[in-house]
Amino acid sequence: MANYPPPYPPPGAPSGPPYGNDWKYQRRMLKEQARAQRDIIRAQREAYRYQARSLRRSSILGPLVLITIGIIFLMIQTGHMQAFRFWEWYGRFWPLLLVGAGVVMLLEWAYDQYTQSDSTQPRYRRRIGGGVFTLLVLLGITGLVFSGIRDGGHTRLFNGLNINQDNIDEFLGDKHESDQSIAQAFPAGASLSVNNPRGDVTISGTSDDNQIHVAVHKEVYTRSDADADTKAQRLNPTFNVNGNSVSLSVPAMEGARADLTITVPATASPTVTANHGDVKISGIKATVMVTANHGDIELSAITGPISTRINNGDSSFSAHSITGALTLEGRGRDTTLSDLSGPVTMTGEFFGDTHLEHIRGPIKFHTSRTDFQLARLDGDVSISNNSDLSATDALGPVTLTTRNRNITLERIGGDVSVTNRNGPVEVTSAPPLSNVTVENRNGSVTITVPEQSTFAYQFDATNGSIESEFPDIKATDEDSRKNNVSGTIGKGGPLLRVTTSQGDVSLKKASLLPLPPIPPAPPKLTALPPDAKQAIREANAAAREAEKEAAAATREAEKEAREAAREAKKQSKSPDQ
Repeated sequence: MANYPPPYPPPGAPSGPPYGNDWKYQRRMLKEQARAQRDIIRAQREAYRYQARSLRRSSILGPLVLITIGIIFLMIQTGHMQAFRFWEWYGRFWPLLLVGAGVVMLLEWAYDQYTQSDSTQPRYRRRIGGGVFTLLVLLGITGLVFSGIRDGGHTRLFNGLNINQDNIDEFLGDKHESDQSIAQAFPAGASLSVNNPRGDVTISGTSDDNQIHVAVHKEVYTRSDADADTKAQRLNPTFNVNGNSVSLSVPAMEGARADLTITVPATASPTVTANHGDVKISGIKATVMVTANHGDIELSAITGPISTRINNGDSSFSAHSITGALTLEGRGRDTTLSDLSGPVTMTGEFFGDTHLEHIRGPIKFHTSRTDFQLARLDGDVSISNNSDLSATDALGPVTLTTRNRNITLERIGGDVSVTNRNGPVEVTSAPPLSNVTVENRNGSVTITVPEQSTFAYQFDATNGSIESEFPDIKATDEDSRKNNVSGTIGKGGPLLRVTTSQGDVSLKKASLLPLPPIPPAPPKLTALPPDAKQAIREANAAAREAEKEAAAATREAEKEAREAAREAKKQSKSPDQ
C-alpha cells in the first residue's frame, strides 16, 4: 500500500491526524484502499490467464479422429464395408488408435519446436481438450470389449478375468446337477423339432424300437437345495405330438441349462434350434436343419440334405461323411468338411480357417472377400483367415475372385479363372491343358503346364518381367515399364492369358499326371471324424510295426538258439570231452 498516496481530506474536513479524530471515516478509507488493491490483483490475474490462453493451440488430433470415424460409418452405411468385419478387425488392432494419436501429437510438437526456434514471441503449447480425451477413452474401452468378444465367444477384459454366461451363473449360487431320462413313441417317418435355449443337443439315429429316448443332464445355479429341486422340475423337457410332427422344447430359465442326448430312428428328420450350446447330429437318413446362435455344429454320417445356419463369429462347423447336399449360411470361425458326396454351398462370413477335403459334388464358397467355385475336389482346399488360399487336385471350371491373398492352385483340371490383387498367384494345370486366365494386381503370376503342351498365350506385365521355360517365348527386359508377349506354342490350343502389375510373369513346364476321369468311390458312412480315423490308422500302423518287431525278435532268438545248439554240438564232439 506504500505505492498509493494517502487520501486527502475532503473540503471542510476537521484537522488532525488523519482527518481529525473520526475513526469510522479512517476505517472506511482503509477498506476502500484494500478493495482497490484486490481489484488490481484480480485484473492482473485475468490478464495472465488471457495471455496463457492466447499461447495455447488446439491439436489437429480431434478433427482427424472425427473425420476417420465419419468415413468409417459412411462406408458401413453405404455397404462398402461389412460392419461385423470392421469390428472384428477393430477388436484385434484397436491399440493402433493410441499409436496413431501419439504420432500425431509428436509431429505437432516437432513442428512447433521448429517454427518457434528463432521466434522472440512467447512460446505456445498444444492441447487436445477434454472432449477428445474422453472420446479416446471410449474408443479404447470399445476396443477392449470387442477384443474380448472375439476371444472364444466370451468377454475377456484382462488376463484371468473372463465374462461369459457360466461365470454369470456362478454369481447366482452353487452348481447343482441332476439327470433325467424320457422315452416316448415316435411315429414312423416323423419329423423332430428341438428347441433348447441353453444347453447342448446331441442327436443320433440309432433307436431301433420306434421310440425317442431323451437323456437330460441339468445344471442349476442357486443358493439352496430346495430352489435347485424346484428349478430342476421346471426345467423338464416337454413333448408335443401333432400327426407326423414331434416337437421337444426346454423352457428358458435364468441360471440353468439342460444338455440333451436324443436317440431317434434313423429315418427321423430333425430340426434343431440352439441358442447357447453345441449341436451334434449323426446317423440320420433324412433331411437335417440346424440353427445355432452361440455354439458349434458337428454333423456326420447323414444321407439326406442338410441346411444349417450359424450366427456366431466364434463358433465352428464340421461335417463328415455326408451324401446329401450341404448348405451353410451365417457367420462362423473354423469350418471343416470332409468326405462329402453332394454339392456344397457356403455363404456368409468365416473368420477362421476353412478346410475342405474329398468332395464329389460342386462347391460354392462366397464371402464378402472371396468367391470360389469348382466342380469337384479330389484333394483338399485350405482358406486361412489371413492371406493364404490353396487347392490341390480339383476339377474345374474353377473360378476364384478374391483380394489380398497368396493363391496356390496345384493340379487343376479344366478351365481356371483367377482374379486377385495384393498377392502372388501360382497355378499348376493338370493334363489335358485347358484355358487359364489370371488377372492380378500388385503380385507375381506363375503358370505351370504339362510338358509337350500346345497352346496360345497372351502375357501382359506392367512394371514386371516375363520369363518362360519354353524357348519359343522370349524373355522380356525387367527394366521396361510395360511388357507384353503373345503367340502360340505348337499347333496352338487352349489360351493362357495373364495380366499383372507390379509383378513378374513366369511360365514353367513339368511332368504332371491327369486327374481321374471318374471321381473316387463315395466314402463309407461313418460317424468317426477324420481325426479319429487318422488315430485308428496310426494305431493299426503301430500294431503292425509291433508285430514286425516281435517277429524279428523271434527270428533273432531262434537264430541265436540254433547257433548255441551248433556250438554245443561242436563242443560235445571235441577230443577233450
